Amino acid sequence: MTDAPKFQRRTVLIKRSLQLRYIGMVFASVLLASIIVGGDIYITMSRMMLSENPGLAPAFAQFDAIILVKIALYLAIILLISLFVSHRFAGPVYRFEKSAQLVAQGDLTHRVSLRAGDELVELQDDFNAMIGSLQALIRKDRNLASRLAERVDAALRKLAPGEASALREDLASLKVELEHLTASFKV
Repeated sequence: MTDAPKFQRRTVLIKRSLQLRYIGMVFASVLLASIIVGGDIYITMSRMMLSENPGLAPAFAQFDAIILVKIALYLAIILLISLFVSHRFAGPVYRFEKSAQLVAQGDLTHRVSLRAGDELVELQDDFNAMIGSLQALIRKDRNLASRLAERVDAALRKLAPGEASALREDLASLKVELEHLTASFKV
């Protein structure tokens, strides 16, 4: 297989709905885990410390403000990371959709090429192999149709010019259909 052409995506949200759902799922999962684990640790530790030393209450109030700022910062980082990861999935999905449209239009010379580091590289290889198999089958059918058209021509030549005009028309029509059998495919 030839080397895939190099390309850079300029758009971050390639498949907006897919990426936003993915980002939302990652963000919600991390937020829920953080609330459960972090909240439990914070409540347990603050109760233990305040029960032993009630004078730490003002320090805990200051600590609460710092914790809230850090949580906001961490969540922003999680959003950026999930955006990056979603981009690695959405780009290949977008490329596969465009490739499937081209193949559906009959272009069997097209191959999917993903960027280095993208996900779904195994699917790319399988998709390209599938297109190659279809291409081989269409070539085989084209060759068969061509041979059959030649046989129809030979049969037409054997008929005398005025002989069996209905048969002559049927054979000529069959020849035209055979010639157009796989004409819509680009192989």
